[in-house]
Amino acid sequence: MSDLGVPVWLPRMLAWKPTTAKNKSLVEKTLRRDNLPNIADGSQRASLSISGHMFDRLGISDVVGRDADKADDESLGRLLEEEVGRDLRAKLTQQCPHVAWEVERNARIWDFTQYAHIKELRDVASKYPEVEGLVGGDYLIDPDVTVGVPGSFGISLRAVASCKWTIRSDRAQNVRHEFNSLIKSRRGRAPHLIAVTAEPLPSRLSSLTQGMGEIDAVYHVAYGLIDEAVKGYKPLRNGSGDVSQLQHWERMTRQGRLRDYRNLADDILAD
Repeated sequence: MSDLGVPVWLPRMLAWKPTTAKNKSLVEKTLRRDNLPNIADGSQRASLSISGHMFDRLGISDVVGRDADKADDESLGRLLEEEVGRDLRAKLTQQCPHVAWEVERNARIWDFTQYAHIKELRDVASKYPEVEGLVGGDYLIDPDVTVGVPGSFGISLRAVASCKWTIRSDRAQNVRHEFNSLIKSRRGRAPHLIAVTAEPLPSRLSSLTQGMGEIDAVYHVAYGLIDEAVKGYKPLRNGSGDVSQLQHWERMTRQGRLRDYRNLADDILAD
């Protein structure tokens, strides 16, 4: 972790990216520059302001072109998966060296003891088209990052991390659907189901933290800096729509639904 409470690898993933014709005016008015943070929604003043604060505190100066990996959410999402996987492997091994931790990206869900029956079900269903239609795609889950531990009957799934560089409503629902499937289809203890993100906007984060338990918690990779930014953010006027960002943030953090990424390994060990 850096002195500012973010993983050492996070600043390397951050960069300023070009504006578009649609958001150029708002970006210039909000940030007084002609490019925006690669975690920001260029159409949202609050997103720009909060992420701009984070970038300033980290001293991010890298500017990339429109076609660069650092300007593409999908590429950044893959990098986030890789870094979270490496991070968890190192921290869990350091804190609990007597356990043969298996931390993987995009592992097959039926490789774990709680879900071994799914492969048998799919093998049978593949022979009968009418059954295969009933099985559907609920079991075609390739989790972003998995944490497994040896058990009496094979490798037990201890935790699943869904890594989302930023959050849009459709992506939030995908996480819920995948985790719901993992909960319903398990045979044995449920894994710790969490999301990791760099999304700066509390109202977007709230779309993941709400609900009845599909997601155990959301972990932010720049928790402390976003906390600073949200508490210092001034909406244009009361009732302007983005005035509730602080309320979203305080509710999520008070309830433990949004947590500091630095605590993720400890929470997995305590589970």
